[in-house]
Amino acid sequence: MELEGLRGLAAIAVALYHFIVLMYPTLRDGDARLAHTPIESAIYGTPITLLFAGTLAVAIFFVLSGFVLSIGFFQTGDEAIVKKLATGRYLRLMLPALASVLLAFILISLNSSELTKAAGAITGSSAYAHKWSFDLNIFEALKIGTYDIFIYDKSVPVNHVLWTMHTEFFGSFLVFGFLLLFAKSRYRLLAYLILAIGTFGTWFLAFVIGMAIADAYNNKLLEKLKHPLILLIFAAGAIFLGSYPKRSGDSVYEYLEFPFIDIHYRIFYITIAAALFILVVLLSARVKTFLQKPFLSMLGKYTFSLYLTHLLVIYTVSAALIITLSEPLGFSLATVVTFIITVLVQIPVTYYFERYIDMPSIHFAKNVGRIYRENLPIDWNGMGMTLKKHSYTAYDFVKRGLIGD
Repeated sequence: MELEGLRGLAAIAVALYHFIVLMYPTLRDGDARLAHTPIESAIYGTPITLLFAGTLAVAIFFVLSGFVLSIGFFQTGDEAIVKKLATGRYLRLMLPALASVLLAFILISLNSSELTKAAGAITGSSAYAHKWSFDLNIFEALKIGTYDIFIYDKSVPVNHVLWTMHTEFFGSFLVFGFLLLFAKSRYRLLAYLILAIGTFGTWFLAFVIGMAIADAYNNKLLEKLKHPLILLIFAAGAIFLGSYPKRSGDSVYEYLEFPFIDIHYRIFYITIAAALFILVVLLSARVKTFLQKPFLSMLGKYTFSLYLTHLLVIYTVSAALIITLSEPLGFSLATVVTFIITVLVQIPVTYYFERYIDMPSIHFAKNVGRIYRENLPIDWNGMGMTLKKHSYTAYDFVKRGLIGD
């Protein structure tokens, strides 16, 4: 349950990050020329940015996927669990992602790019100004939502957060392949090492680390790390590395980069930070108790829905509000009011997306996977596209081995 709470907080961090950096672009890349207030340059690259560390939150998602997708197999040794997860993985990710692309297509068709351009002119954010400034037809939208986001590792202009689908999809099957080939082998530590070297400096390393943590957790090896000093070191390391800025020059972080090793250092160190955060969550009784609070653990149910829809709200509702309010209220006050109203709009959007798209997608993917695995005839009345009379949380499905995140 504590990991569900962590997932929920990570999703909030991603949404908060995108809102803040679109309003205050200096906090994204440290360009003081775009600052609206002196404080932006002062806090850039400091631990304060952990309050809206979107990139760190994504790394946490990836490490958690490696952990959750593998922990069931480590606990039972049952290969059926892996096959169950693998056969439903594409549909589980694709259906909600495609729905978000189609929603974006509708908004783009309504000429929402005019809103983002005008908002970008006010905030100074080029990322805001250039969003949705292109033509898109329904066939392109369908191709993006069903194919492109999984095959191409690049920015997705329709809904930028979907760049993670490529990594999540192939990272998931990296986990499945490892579990089937090496998880029961006496040489799996060597396999971990080889896989870690092969994925070093990429986001796929997060999945390898997540698996290794799950393996150690299942074998009670993490129990040896339950010492206050060790937890303090892990927490300090997570905070320091998690604050790694987009531009490391002229900061202490530049000393963590070595000219003879050519990797993406920010990805590597933020991945390590995410792993350290998860270790603290697993090892600290106080942190566990906090994240197991009903409200926080419930957030996990809405993680994917919030993640997929928040930019659609920001590019429309937030953009329209900052355009309307910035002159009469002043930029700072207008941003506060815009944020409050954006949250009030985002809550029902997330709720209904989860209820009518994400949860039915989970149920549908589960049934399709079962039909494929067991070579069953298709029962169209039971495919699960209609809502169940009762609701499950994402944690319930994880416990049943139906989804991995």
